[in-house]
Order: sequence, then structure tokens, then C-alpha cells
Amino acid sequence: MRRILIPLLCALYSRSLPAQNPGQHVAVDVQITSVARSSDTIGVSYVVSSLPSSSELLGRFAVDVPGGVLRITTPSPTDQWDTDTTFNGRSLAHWVGGMIPAGSSTPELHFDAVGIPAIVTYWVGGVFVFPSREEPDNSPETDPFMAEMINGKTVGVEPWPTDRTSHALIARLRLLTQTSCAAPLLWVNSADLCSQLVSNLDQAESFRAGGQSLDARNSLNAFISAISGSTPGAFAPGVNSLGYWLLKTNAEIVLSVL
Repeated sequence: MRRILIPLLCALYSRSLPAQNPGQHVAVDVQITSVARSSDTIGVSYVVSSLPSSSELLGRFAVDVPGGVLRITTPSPTDQWDTDTTFNGRSLAHWVGGMIPAGSSTPELHFDAVGIPAIVTYWVGGVFVFPSREEPDNSPETDPFMAEMINGKTVGVEPWPTDRTSHALIARLRLLTQTSCAAPLLWVNSADLCSQLVSNLDQAESFRAGGQSLDARNSLNAFISAISGSTPGAFAPGVNSLGYWLLKTNAEIVLSVL
């Protein structure tokens, strides 16, 4: 991480004792603004909102990227943000700065990676007060991602599976659909819609296995239509941005290999 961030953060911290579980006093809503596909590369853009219940400024957001980040953008204003792509040996897209107060949102946070959209872990951390260093600190070092941040699930990018056949990708999409429909995610929260989506995929696989590629493609297009709203980029009732972009982009990938 670039050194310009150190004075930026330190200037906002005092030397008094921190509250219990510092950095974890934030509550957020993570939404996807877009997922773009270019050949084998996926670009994902997020907006993270700090909810009114947050008692710390939102200062960090990170997303797991198991295959490594190809590019990451620094949000504007660039003098208030820093980025990183590794931390403690973990490959991720990591944005630090902004100091987002409760009730406000980050600018768009974007990264690109080679791979396929997947369900991954995110971490968020609040700005907190450093403990006093007037006395020696003999406590063992802890992983800030565990001790100073909270986590959840979002859409990210994982490496391409070894099996890229339409059969394998349909099976993978079926699992992603079922996971998106189930607790705790509930990114698609309509039971009727979830049943329809699984049925669309089962039909697509049946047609594919029978050599009826056009009918398989029609079933996948019906799947995409079912989660889509009436205008481009909108999503159907009962579908949030995470479910929409995860399922739509993966369905389009299946279509590209049928």
C-alpha cells in the first residue's frame, strides 16, 4: 500500500483508548453497480453505503479475489483513497480511505480480474482510535481482517473452472441460483421466481443434452428475462443487484459457449 495513506489515516486518530472491538462498529449495504465481461476478464463495480446505525466512519472495504487482481481503480478524490491488491498473503481488491460517515456512500469502487463471477467474501472496517503507546504493547499481533473488520458475502471474481463446457457451466449456474435464493443470502427472495429460474436451467440442460442448442439458448434467455426489469440494467422485483449481476453474467457466459 502506498505510503501517502499513513498520514491521511493518522491525522484522524487520537491517542486515547479505543472502544471495544474497534473497527467493527460499522453496518453497511454493499451493492453492485455493474459487472462487465471482456473475453476472460470480469470487471466489477461496487457502491458501499454506511448505514445510519454505524458509529464509526467507514474507512476500508476489501473483496476476496482468489485469482489475483488485474487492475484496480482509485476513486475520486484520489488524494483521499488508496488501493492495494494483497494483504498478509491474501489476494484481494482493497480500498482504504474516504472516511464515509453514517448515512453516506462510497464512490464507485472498481476492479478487473481474469475469471468468472462468483460469491466471495468482503470485509469492511471503521475508522477507530489507536491505543496509547506510552506503555509497551506485548499483545500478539492479530489479523486486522479478523480483529478490526466485519465481513459478509458479495459478488466477485474467482478463477475459471477447469471444465468450461456448457454442461459444467449450467450446473455451476444452477448451484449459484439455489445459493442466491437460500438463506442467508436471499439475493432472490421470491420462492416462485426461484422455482422458475431452476426450471429454466433444467430445461436448458435437457435441451443441451438432446442437441437442441437453440431451445437451450431460449431457456437461458428466459432465465435472464425473469430476473431483469423493464429497462436495461434494472432487475425484477424480488431480485437485488447482487443476485441480478451474478446470475445474469453467468447465464451470458453459458450462452457464449452453447
